[in-house]
Amino acid sequence: MRVGLRAQLLIVSSLLLAIPFLGLRSAREIEAFLVETQEQGLTSTARAVAIALNERPGVFVMDAAARPGEASTAPLIRIDTLTLPITLDGSGDDWTGQRGDVRELIAPVTEPDPTPTPEAVGPASPPAAPAAPLRVRFRLGRYERSIYALIDVRDDAVIRHESEFPGLDASDHVEIAMITADDEFLRFAIHEAGDGAARVTLVRPDGSETPDPRLEAALAETDEGYRIEARIPRTLVGARLGLSAVDVDDRATRAVAGRVLVGGTERREDLGRVFVPSPELAALVQGLGRARSRLWVLDAGGRVLAQAGTLQGGRTPQPPPTWRQSLVMALRPIYGSILVEPTEDFTDAGPDAIQLEGAEITQALAGTSARWRRRTSDGRAVVLSAAEPVFSEGKVAGAVLAEETTNETLAARNRAFERLFFSIAFAVLFGALALLAFATYVSFRIRRLRDAVERAIDRHGRVKDEIPVSPAGDEIGDLSRSFGSMLERQQQYTAYLEDLRGRLSHEIRTPVAVVRSSLDNLRLHEIPAPAAVYLDRADEGLTRLVTIVQRMTEASRLEQTLATSEREVFDLGRVVSGCVEGYRLANPGRRIEFVLEDSGRPMMLEGAPDLVAQLLDKLVENALDFARPGTPVEIRLTRGLGLAFLAVFNQGPPLEDEVADKVFESMISSRPGDGGGKVHLGLGLTIARAIADFHQANVSASNRHDPDGVLMTVAFPVRSRG
Repeated sequence: MRVGLRAQLLIVSSLLLAIPFLGLRSAREIEAFLVETQEQGLTSTARAVAIALNERPGVFVMDAAARPGEASTAPLIRIDTLTLPITLDGSGDDWTGQRGDVRELIAPVTEPDPTPTPEAVGPASPPAAPAAPLRVRFRLGRYERSIYALIDVRDDAVIRHESEFPGLDASDHVEIAMITADDEFLRFAIHEAGDGAARVTLVRPDGSETPDPRLEAALAETDEGYRIEARIPRTLVGARLGLSAVDVDDRATRAVAGRVLVGGTERREDLGRVFVPSPELAALVQGLGRARSRLWVLDAGGRVLAQAGTLQGGRTPQPPPTWRQSLVMALRPIYGSILVEPTEDFTDAGPDAIQLEGAEITQALAGTSARWRRRTSDGRAVVLSAAEPVFSEGKVAGAVLAEETTNETLAARNRAFERLFFSIAFAVLFGALALLAFATYVSFRIRRLRDAVERAIDRHGRVKDEIPVSPAGDEIGDLSRSFGSMLERQQQYTAYLEDLRGRLSHEIRTPVAVVRSSLDNLRLHEIPAPAAVYLDRADEGLTRLVTIVQRMTEASRLEQTLATSEREVFDLGRVVSGCVEGYRLANPGRRIEFVLEDSGRPMMLEGAPDLVAQLLDKLVENALDFARPGTPVEIRLTRGLGLAFLAVFNQGPPLEDEVADKVFESMISSRPGDGGGKVHLGLGLTIARAIADFHQANVSASNRHDPDGVLMTVAFPVRSRG
């Protein structure tokens, strides 16, 4: 398989494609270094916050619920500090932007009780189908001397309180129970009255209700159920608090379809523990927080005391991309599969998911610094975290957890790699184009040198032109100069050989004449019969030598004639017809047949008619010499596509296979037969080929069968006009 220089250099230049992958490896090493640096920065941040919180036990004191002896199984109800007051209108708009803990409760699906409550009156109805589970989301916060509650109930059928169904569980309602600082157990119920307003009652131990103005509430129905906003005086909330929501779906039976609760509201033992993070701690963490990072402060039990920051920075408007950025984005499909594109669209873990999760938290609460890498719950981002213990009086009072995603590092890595990839791609493309241009230039120079060498030497080995010598100092320039010098020496040697032929023919004439005269004089004397045989052989050899000299002289004169002959336009048919008549007159005992195709149209050639006649003389002489006695010699002139074919055929011995293609070379004559008794040196057909080359014609020889013989053909190019 032939592979050119350009293809070879392109294959070699493909090795440059390894450079982008080396750049990718460097980018990943830089990424690993940046991530390690980011982890060290997170550790420093967590350690600084932990040092600021060390030996500050007041920050970690929550309330009386943390006293020894409290049931550890009681649920924890967090009350955050609000930054703005709440207007009780049931819309929930004031809670937007407030920091706080949002919890969601889902009631299990239960079969409705077909038995009506004792207070229910009216006709019985068939059991209702199981309703959708009750869902409740609630938030608690404090502002100045009030505690506010936002309770969002998702209920597919809201049943209001009606006078004909006076029971506590005869309508949808929310219960809030608490133990005051005076150790008094209070239980409040919030219904939706018939007119849609909130109905707040105090539930006595016997289950009866009475209106109580101490707890204020506003209720509003939503597309999914109803929403309650309530305000509780801070003096009523002590160490224990409980919440519950009751769902009634059947208006006829008023049976309870579902119930959700935090702790319980019917007994004081079921209430949850109140957890109020320190405002000082919240303010401290807010001040130490950083953009796109998150800080957690946990107590010794793993409960979140304060939190600041977010891992999701949101989207910022980007300016229109530049042309370079557009080009890089167009190339992104090439390398995008091997680079991770950071995204802010991932699921962030809330406080509940963070609590008591991760080996770093467990290790920090055990008193040892820790670092950890984890993926978000949806696997779309990597979170780095560092935890440091907080000490108070020699014991672990809590831990500080600092978190950041690797998105900034990945984005920086991608930007660096994109710039690097753009530069590398440009360098590879430019290098490949430069190599291709260089290969094209080198190939062009080599082809030009090859063509010059082929033009300088004809098909017979003669130097007919010079090679342009390149002044370049590289190997190709040296090669062209070497070829030029070699062809110059070959031309000089060829000229010497051609001149030698003429000089030899001239120099041999004198001794040949002397030998001829001596032999003639010797024949005048009486010679013995045995010696006469040797005299005849000497005379035969001398005749052969004279023929060689004549042929050599003829060939030398022909070369001079070809160099000085002027070209003219003539009719090939007329020249051949005249020559044939002469052959018939010169050979009256031989049959010479001539066929001229389309004699009405001339076959015009550009050249020398005398030389064409000489060419035909050599072909006919050769055919007559080797033709069998009594057989004709055929001469045929036909027209082809832009060519005139002159053919001479004789019936005689065929050409041998090894010399069939060499009969037109000098000194080649090898054919069975006596050749008409004449000496054949192969110079006649050489002269014929030289004349054919002068006329830009092609001469060939081939054997024919039926009858056997040799066909000599010359194809002349015919002029289209004139």
